[in-house]
Amino acid sequence: MKKIYHIIACALCTMIMGMSLSSCSDDAWGNDNPETENVFYFGFEDWGRLNNGVGYTVAQGQTVEIPVQFWCAGSRAFDAEAFYYVDSPLTLGTDFLIVDADGHQLQQDAKGAFAMTWQLTGTDTTNNHRVQHIYLKALNGAKGDVTITTFDPKDVDADGKVRISNGSTDGVIYTPNNINSQYEVHCFTQNYKVKVTIQ
Repeated sequence: MKKIYHIIACALCTMIMGMSLSSCSDDAWGNDNPETENVFYFGFEDWGRLNNGVGYTVAQGQTVEIPVQFWCAGSRAFDAEAFYYVDSPLTLGTDFLIVDADGHQLQQDAKGAFAMTWQLTGTDTTNNHRVQHIYLKALNGAKGDVTITTFDPKDVDADGKVRISNGSTDGVIYTPNNINSQYEVHCFTQNYKVKVTIQ
């Protein structure tokens, strides 16, 4: 009887190992998977730490440049839009502005989000690492902190945990940033915010 159990156990182990190896050889998030080829990721550059602890300082009257990355390999027939938010006891428009690279003021939408367009229609020379910048300009007003996030601040609890997620158990939670009929933009809970201190 023990021999039969041993044979069954070995057969099951062999089958499970075979399935694992075959699934590992197929990149579930690669461009060759039609179900996920238009699922993209958006987050702050925080290589190696992944703890939401990145901070910047900016002097009064100056502008700080904050890099953000969009993960998309190859080109598409459309461009994509991602959103970011600001949260601060300081007053947007009085103490600081969000501006473009030329210093022109950007406006929030009705939900309080700033939009960032990612050009996907051209040739991808970035090898899946498209980078743009968020620009925060201090206006010679009050001093203090501004938090910039890829999640609506209303979706983050007092402990800094994102309330919305897909229940991932791999330590990285993928959460929607912008979903429509053409594509999905998700962001990570491990690099979803930075803090800017206006001095």
